[in-house]
Amino acid sequence: MQIHTLLAMASVATAHFHLVSPPSRGFNADTMATFPCGSLSQMTDRTKIPLSGPIPIDLKLGHTQTALTVLLGLGNDPGTNYNITLHPTFGVQGAGEFCLADVEYNAKILGVDVVNGMNATLQVQSNGDPQGGLYACADVQFVSNATIDKSSCSNDTKLQAVQFTGDSAKRTANVSTASGSAQGSSSSSKENGGRALELASWGVFGAALMGAFALM
Repeated sequence: MQIHTLLAMASVATAHFHLVSPPSRGFNADTMATFPCGSLSQMTDRTKIPLSGPIPIDLKLGHTQTALTVLLGLGNDPGTNYNITLHPTFGVQGAGEFCLADVEYNAKILGVDVVNGMNATLQVQSNGDPQGGLYACADVQFVSNATIDKSSCSNDTKLQAVQFTGDSAKRTANVSTASGSAQGSSSSSKENGGRALELASWGVFGAALMGAFALM
């Protein structure tokens, strides 16, 4: 393979994002735009997480401006049903490592009592490049004695979180531009892309971000 082709492939991969923790199903730059999990198979070894949060979500962002949404689907195989909003859509300016240190979840947020051994899949969406969305998923299991190491989740100092409000916070990242406006009508429709997000958890989210970043 020629050098310029390798460099082009590396550039594409860098411009996407990686879900580092909880460990994702993997990374394939060619299929990352395929809803709901970038065409990657479900993990056989699920990450064990406590029955209630918070947990950290560690990302590596390749774009200098990104819109992100964090969703959850309950069950052994949620299919396309990622209907629980762990964090409404927000923006990040800058590329590099980005850590959501305290992602909350509990029975009120999930809508069901969390029991030992319950399975779920975490989905992180970004706005894509330039239209549609990019997707990464992590398969998890709620376990009563699980512990989470937060020490490796950190933020590059050059990154800045941007709180979206109004319609910008209500649309999922796969139909959002990096700045929070709606993508053009020519963008492909995604299965859960047009639904309004529940914003009940935004107060907790906003407070967590305020502690780590200077919001615009």
